[in-house]
Amino acid sequence: MISFFEGLGLGLILQISVGPVCVAVLHKGLDQGFRQAWAMVWGVALVDALYIVLSLAGVSALLRVDSVRTVVGLMGALVLVYFGLRYISSPAGLSRVENSDASLWRSFTFGAGLTLTNPLTILFWAGVLGAMLSTRTLEPMGNVVYFAAGCVVATLLFLTGVALAGHFLERALTPRLAVWLNRAVGVLLIAFAIRLAAGLVVQP
Repeated sequence: MISFFEGLGLGLILQISVGPVCVAVLHKGLDQGFRQAWAMVWGVALVDALYIVLSLAGVSALLRVDSVRTVVGLMGALVLVYFGLRYISSPAGLSRVENSDASLWRSFTFGAGLTLTNPLTILFWAGVLGAMLSTRTLEPMGNVVYFAAGCVVATLLFLTGVALAGHFLERALTPRLAVWLNRAVGVLLIAFAIRLAAGLVVQP
């Protein structure tokens, strides 16, 4: 169980680095309420878990090939730009939605899709888990499962807090402010995409 808390601690530290997913979850909570944001959080956590499994399976080694990493990364950047442009061009006003199974599923898949656009996530997990496995820090193998579970739980806890923050702040969000919030989130997502693309193209 010590490995679980080590993974939880590392995961929480990583969440401090605000990225496009955190910004999008906050916006979802502000714009559509907690249930929609929380559905999105579960999509994010699922992809985090998937990336950890792929890292352990060695699939991430493929992304260490420069050409593959560049192509996948640029595709991810284009998806971020697409999401960003959608936010910027979204209709004026608050987009309140019903918490139906279909709408919650859309929020879930949006979170999963947004997380999938960042190949650097799987490279990070490959580096962390690879180093720990090579130094036998996580032996026996059961400790790897606990560590990975702790990392995923950290994602759930932190982003649930972000979703709650958005929910509590939504009452102060006027339609006019919602328009500017959509535009700001769109610009941020495009900025993340540019940073990702620049990091992939301008590399040694």
